Amino acid sequence: MTVAVAGALVAAAVAGWRYALRSRRMLHLLQLEHYENARLFVWLRRRGELRDGPRTAVAVGLALIAAILAAAGPAVAELAAWLALVAALVLAGRREPAQGEVKPLVFTARARRLYAAALAPAAVAALLGAILTAALDSDVPLAGGALAIVACLGLAAPLLTTANAALAPVQRRINRRFETAARARLAAVGPTVVGITGSYGKTTTKGCIGTVLSELEPTLITPASFNSYLGVIRTINEHLEPAHRGLVVEMGMYRAGDIAELCELVHPTIGVLTAIGPVHLERLGSIEAIMDAKAELARALPAGGYLVANGDDPRCVEIAAGVDVDTIAYGIERPDLPVSARAIALADGRTHFELVVGGHAVAVSSGLLGRHNVSNLLAAAAVGHLRGMDLRAIARGIERVEPPEHRLQPIPNPRAGIVVIDDAYNANPAGAAAALEVLESHPAQRRILVTPGMVELGEQEAELNEAFGRQAAAVCDRVILVGPQRTRPIERGLRAGGMAPEAIEVVRDIAGATAVLARTTRAGDVVLFENDLPDLYTEAVGAPVAA
Repeated sequence: MTVAVAGALVAAAVAGWRYALRSRRMLHLLQLEHYENARLFVWLRRRGELRDGPRTAVAVGLALIAAILAAAGPAVAELAAWLALVAALVLAGRREPAQGEVKPLVFTARARRLYAAALAPAAVAALLGAILTAALDSDVPLAGGALAIVACLGLAAPLLTTANAALAPVQRRINRRFETAARARLAAVGPTVVGITGSYGKTTTKGCIGTVLSELEPTLITPASFNSYLGVIRTINEHLEPAHRGLVVEMGMYRAGDIAELCELVHPTIGVLTAIGPVHLERLGSIEAIMDAKAELARALPAGGYLVANGDDPRCVEIAAGVDVDTIAYGIERPDLPVSARAIALADGRTHFELVVGGHAVAVSSGLLGRHNVSNLLAAAAVGHLRGMDLRAIARGIERVEPPEHRLQPIPNPRAGIVVIDDAYNANPAGAAAALEVLESHPAQRRILVTPGMVELGEQEAELNEAFGRQAAAVCDRVILVGPQRTRPIERGLRAGGMAPEAIEVVRDIAGATAVLARTTRAGDVVLFENDLPDLYTEAVGAPVAA
């Protein structure tokens, strides 16, 4: 083996390694966006990764020079070109976004197929180059293979999305098989299905309803945030058993028609609307479009079905008024509603209140914190009432409700004298305001907020984040902002709200926030973690951080 061939092999290996890493990261972003090709390019454009032309051009240029020298130049010059290429690739790699993952890539069968298909062009180029170089005793084929791999590095996103499009028919066939199995299982078991949707509160309300109904009959709820069509199908196929008499389905929505598709699959007889607000504005364009998409659940309910609607939310009330189905409303602001609460108080790490259903009352308490969570519990009480449960059975279920992970979940550290309130999965203006209310009501020496802000709020995003900053300034003694570019509107709001500059610290990522907390917290502190943005929002390593 000549030194020039060795240089080509090293360059091909480094380029292949860089391509594999970049393709994996692209796959991760694509998976977070539910394998929507167009959404991947939206995020690459926003992150500035579609403007990678100069670095790619340098790498391709060096590879091309090396390939030309392999055919006609001296071996020493060819080796020098390969080594320069390796240096350029390594340097470019150090400028890539950080690889820490908030929500790790899950190598499902679909992800493995896509990854293999995306890597195939580079693998074929490397293999053919090596075989032909050995057969022909020439540097040129291997040099051409290395050049092709470098070109793949610059085309990682198009190659991945092309593979995604090419494999779409295969994925559709696989999905149909799982869908057929889920429909058959649903028909065989025949549970009473409760569908839940709303802009926020879905997951917590799902847990509340599941816990209350379990006092009546074996009930399955869709786990975690499995609220997409395929997620619900997977839940049915893997978890629905003949003993289950109830099924509670959280229904997520990214576009019009998503909820209608879920309803056609599971056929709910009880629908629950938690709230309608400015979440996913970026995708749907207006609050009216969001409202219409959420109303698909109400419109899908059969004759004899019931709609459970948040009577404190005007949009939910409007949806309920527009459908020909029996409705029961709940709320904490209007005592005249069929299901309501009074005397709400936070004490001993629990929320206490008086539950009123149909004019009858009972005192209850729950591990869920905050007035807004009382609303979620009232939705569960309304569903239990519709299912024929008496008030004491409903109260027993409410007593057993525990907060879902990362949704206003209190995590006390008695040894350090610190309480962490984990609200990492919350990402909307109403939920953020409610979390600040919980923080304010919790006994504390100092109240500390850690947040990267809210996203997918369309043109209102900066305005709503600035308002969030003003609200936080009225509650918090200290704020740690995660993401120097994205959190600028929050910082403006904090300063406008009167917070001193020294009480605000800006860090690049959650690891930086953790380091700040480790050196600054003391006994008596209560720390609220509000929102934990997915990896799509990770800011580049070069982003400046305020002093």
